[in-house]
Amino acid sequence: MRIFRVLVIRYYLVFFVLISCTGNSSHLYYEMPKIDAHVHIRTDQSDIIEFAEAEGFNFLSISTKSSSQAVIDEQMHYARIMNEKYPERLSYITTFSMENFEQPGWGEEVIRRLNIDFEEGAIGVKVWKDIGMTFRDSLDDFILIDDPLFDPIFDFIASKDRTVVAHIGEPKNCWLPIDSMTVNGDRNYFREHPQYHMYLHPDYPSYEELVASRDNLLARHPDLRLVGAHLGSLEWSVDELAKRLDLYPNFAVDMAERVSHFQVQDREKVRNFIIKYQDRLIYATDFVLNSDDNFEERKSYLEKVWKLEWNYFATDDTLNSASVNRSFRGLGLDEDILKKLYFNNAIQWYPNIFN
Repeated sequence: MRIFRVLVIRYYLVFFVLISCTGNSSHLYYEMPKIDAHVHIRTDQSDIIEFAEAEGFNFLSISTKSSSQAVIDEQMHYARIMNEKYPERLSYITTFSMENFEQPGWGEEVIRRLNIDFEEGAIGVKVWKDIGMTFRDSLDDFILIDDPLFDPIFDFIASKDRTVVAHIGEPKNCWLPIDSMTVNGDRNYFREHPQYHMYLHPDYPSYEELVASRDNLLARHPDLRLVGAHLGSLEWSVDELAKRLDLYPNFAVDMAERVSHFQVQDREKVRNFIIKYQDRLIYATDFVLNSDDNFEERKSYLEKVWKLEWNYFATDDTLNSASVNRSFRGLGLDEDILKKLYFNNAIQWYPNIFN
């Protein structure tokens, strides 16, 4: 009987500790200020800001795609409205159009527009994967991000103390057949967007060429702060990402839509990587909300992502995700590191945010 009572007491102590840890993590989630530093808010409705505030999040909304100024203007319209309404809850990043990029004066016009955007509140500039994967010059050669064409633009951005967000290339999965990809998110995306599935386009630039073009940009502009979107397209290997972080002190990365790539790698290696480079990693989701979306459905999706990824970073629980075809353990990072990932690093790498 005594042994039974001891076992029962031990069981309840363990249960209490588990509940307490989960409770502490949940409490910290709501208490800690957080920034989702890569979203696309394309609506002027207040509901999303109110929801984010209840969850303790602010937003960095990013304009994207270089195909036309009209597309950019529509995104910037919503960004300015939401920033004016909620300057302490949402900041935004602009981009530039590649229309007529071979015409005389194109670079000067880009700089003129960016200067206006900065004066109106944009805290940085996005360059998207269509530079390197879509645009070709008059000789039918692809334009890569390290082309000297862009040098005056990046010099101007650096002179204005703004940050570049670079989505250059794609996950390495993009160069694999669908059934060889490592996470379901990539399988679904490239099945639905075959134009960006490079396995189907062997005549396009290789993964290695695209990553090298971004690295060349970092080396040539050491005074330019650059955040590599989506783990800098090095999501498949924390070792490869660590090499770039060591080489380029002006380089950080956001985690937008790439946390699942951590989850399929060795847990201890990922955990040690995050501890070592805790000042260079920025939490983000790549969440999109358009004005005609079903808000409740999108809100529910975002809430699930935020809570799952928080549990992955903050607890050592066994977890499951729709993107990963097996269970995985959380990393159990301490509070100081969580503060950096979720808030401090965004402030550091986007010094004009929420000013």
